[in-house]
Amino acid sequence: MKKFDKESLESKSSEELARSRTDLAQLRSELAQSRTLQAAERTYAAWVRTGFTIAGAGWTLGQALRNSEAGNMSLLLGGALIILGLMCFIYAWLGFKRVYDYLKYTFGDDEDKNHPFTMNLITVTILSVTLFGIFVLGFGMLLF
Repeated sequence: MKKFDKESLESKSSEELARSRTDLAQLRSELAQSRTLQAAERTYAAWVRTGFTIAGAGWTLGQALRNSEAGNMSLLLGGALIILGLMCFIYAWLGFKRVYDYLKYTFGDDEDKNHPFTMNLITVTILSVTLFGIFVLGFGMLLF
């Protein structure tokens, strides 16, 4: 971090000081925007991890107890857990999209293609749809 001594501050005009402060404020805004996106990505990853855990537990429970006396109950409970895991994926995507829209509205341009986080949203959307499809397939395999 650059240190200012009294002489260097006195030698600058008020316009130069104002420009310097404006540049620093712009940098702080860009860093805050980046931190907000990174926090949204961590939250998304946590929800996906939770969804995997819940849906995986449901599929395992349903398969392990499929031929037992409580087979119907285990299929029902396993299916409910898989659906809950799928809901976690949907919630994760909606949360990430909400932060993306906030950042785009607050800091972005009118043109979506020029927004720096568009690629992150596309990647998260593709990942969410793929995970959703995999677990719907797993749910179908559990039932049939």
